[in-house]
Amino acid sequence: MEKFTGVKNVFLDVDDTLWENNIFFNQSMDWLCGEGRKMGHTDRATIALLEGRESFNIAYHGYGYGSYERSLIMAVRQLVARSGNQGSHGGIMRKALRWTHFLRNHPIQWRPGVTHTLPQIVKRFNTVIITKGHFGDQMDKVLRSGLRNIFHGVEVVPHKHEEDYERVLAKYSLKAEDSVMVGNSPRSDINMPKRVGIRTVFIPHPQTWHREDEPIEAHDPPTIQIKQFDELLQILEP
Repeated sequence: MEKFTGVKNVFLDVDDTLWENNIFFNQSMDWLCGEGRKMGHTDRATIALLEGRESFNIAYHGYGYGSYERSLIMAVRQLVARSGNQGSHGGIMRKALRWTHFLRNHPIQWRPGVTHTLPQIVKRFNTVIITKGHFGDQMDKVLRSGLRNIFHGVEVVPHKHEEDYERVLAKYSLKAEDSVMVGNSPRSDINMPKRVGIRTVFIPHPQTWHREDEPIEAHDPPTIQIKQFDELLQILEP
């Protein structure tokens, strides 16, 4: 098995790496498609409508629950308007608002191997959370996880670009060559840190958000792919 040696610092993604996230957004999209079918819309048309609203709102409001809520509400309104019978769909907005509440407040659902492995990772390495999104949204999940105080640091960034990783390295006076980034997103968790000299561990998730999916760049520093989180104990060595 491939290993990374000389590791001092481990950077961790949270959404879909430590705990489930995108499955809940996909569930809300499945609900929306079901409502769309009742109004005569194809799933493809409903998804295109929602994703169009998402692109607009991400550009203006960034990533986060608030941005998605705007997109969902806007999509619902447009679906109802296109149906031509607005009076028969009075309850759909209440259902949409219940979905937005659920997305913000559902219990933390851990990914396989995390609860046993994470305390051991934290003992062996300087461990810093690097998560993308709205500060309040992401910190709320970290706090609800009950693990805020075990990490060396928690960094919430609006995007995961090269300069975001460079700022984290500088803030904690860490070296890229001593660090490893662990995550499920090829775009944000793997390719971006590789570009600043950070080795990476890719843990694929079956429902990674399509906006985060892209080919993993082949250049050094290397990337090791594992199946689940507990395999980190076998491939990371000080």
